[in-house]
Amino acid sequence: MTPSGNQPQPASSVPLDRIELKITSDPANLRDVRKKVESFAQSVGMPAQRSDDIGLALNEALANVIRHGYDNAKDRPIVVSVERGDGELHLSIRDWAKPFDPSQVKPKHQGKLSPGGVGMLCIQELMDHVKFERLSDGMLLTMTKKMIKPDKR
Repeated sequence: MTPSGNQPQPASSVPLDRIELKITSDPANLRDVRKKVESFAQSVGMPAQRSDDIGLALNEALANVIRHGYDNAKDRPIVVSVERGDGELHLSIRDWAKPFDPSQVKPKHQGKLSPGGVGMLCIQELMDHVKFERLSDGMLLTMTKKMIKPDKR
């Protein structure tokens, strides 16, 4: 019994199909958000390697929003949503940062890895589908990852 005399309620055994995380643009939030999203992905049946891919892509995308969209401000809003559906995990990142054109992001390296554009390549390589949508007051990034790796025939 709890001190108030009520019996504690058992946690629901029904898995969640969606989570939403509202954070500020402080880089200190990245690890916690990544871990929550990876844990959610695994709880709905995503294999560990694929959930790790999602976590890395999420981390890169959030770092880009903070660094480039919000110019490293630590107090700006970001909403991360993850939803399971049709054998896929759908991830969205909504920000209210200055809009940008992702087609203009070109890697700066010439045969060697260096900062600049590598995060975008990482996101596109790790996820099955990536879409940037410019909104009147910010950006919406949606990414999709299949629950299981598709057969290559």
